[in-house]
Amino acid sequence: MDIVDVYVKKIDEFILKYKDENKISSIQIYLKNNAKIIYGIPMKRLKALFSKYVDEFNSIDNNDLYNIINNLFLSFAFEKQVIACMLLEKYINKLHINMADLFKNYVEENIIINWAVSDQIALNTLSQLNDLSFIYDYAVHENYLLRRTSTVLFAEKNMTDDDCFMLINVIKLLLQEKEEYVLRGSGWAVRNIYNHNPKIYFDFLEDYAHKMPRIMLRNAIEMLEEDIRMNILVTSKEKRDGLK
Repeated sequence: MDIVDVYVKKIDEFILKYKDENKISSIQIYLKNNAKIIYGIPMKRLKALFSKYVDEFNSIDNNDLYNIINNLFLSFAFEKQVIACMLLEKYINKLHINMADLFKNYVEENIIINWAVSDQIALNTLSQLNDLSFIYDYAVHENYLLRRTSTVLFAEKNMTDDDCFMLINVIKLLLQEKEEYVLRGSGWAVRNIYNHNPKIYFDFLEDYAHKMPRIMLRNAIEMLEEDIRMNILVTSKEKRDGLK
């Protein structure tokens, strides 16, 4: 048995040790039934448990590590894909792969099919990349997971001004978006502009709040104080009505 098989077997044993059939239905609901195989281990618990073992992969050869990760994604099992996400996050600089293309291929080939797994890659791996130009391609893609990812990767990032303006440019591409998960993810990301530079955030809302889909706007201003939030909603409605 080669090293890939050994570690895949270890992960299989780990998953079976903690599986809980009583939780499968609730996880199915959480994922909107967008998972082919579920073992019933909630993501938060799974990540806490596996974090104790992740350092075991430190000495594995790059090719073997990639093959383990690929095997986990190709299992189509939610929990195994989450573990693959954790390995990508920890070893992305070691693997030297084109993560943006790899993720896109996984989505296009219906290997990654739910927002929870795609968000883990967006927030923890894609956000680490120096070149984020791929987000413009993602933003106009027919698959909603890629469109959501084009903004969500900024949602918890330690932003720079350049990041803020890149995100704003992507949001402009999504002003006609209809998919709720994309709209909510975009609003979540816009909130992070405020955390870095409130002026850029409010300037953007001044110019575009009335053009933003309501779900996106409401999520973008969700954390503001009530009076500020209501003022933005009223002003944007007046502008929107004036365009009719």
